[in-house]
Amino acid sequence: MAPKPGSWAAKFRCATLGVWFAFGGQSSFWVHLPVTAAVIAIAAWLHLEPVQWAVLILAIGGVMTAELLNTSIELLVSVVHPQHHPRIGQALDIAAGAVLVISLAAAAVGLIVLLPPLYGRLFGV
Repeated sequence: MAPKPGSWAAKFRCATLGVWFAFGGQSSFWVHLPVTAAVIAIAAWLHLEPVQWAVLILAIGGVMTAELLNTSIELLVSVVHPQHHPRIGQALDIAAGAVLVISLAAAAVGLIVLLPPLYGRLFGV
């Protein structure tokens, strides 16, 4: 039985389908998934503190959110204005730039959070 249109269940279903579509059909996500898996595996191995986990999860969530927004803009543009237009190209570049900025910030967060305990674990310091 499908959820009632407009209900929270229907909204959650649509959101879940959107994430599923993005992960299943967009190659950009396949760049981030191995990195995410490695970060989670290393964090688990290091037995990080809850606040460190929270920071990493927020960084990962920020990257995935930016990718979802970028993907939605790309799809919308391809339908609304499929012809090339310089301004639309700039808008798409800006959206991709947002993904780059949050990805670099997330990488910095990962290094700040993971490097000290990793160094200590590997070198007994």
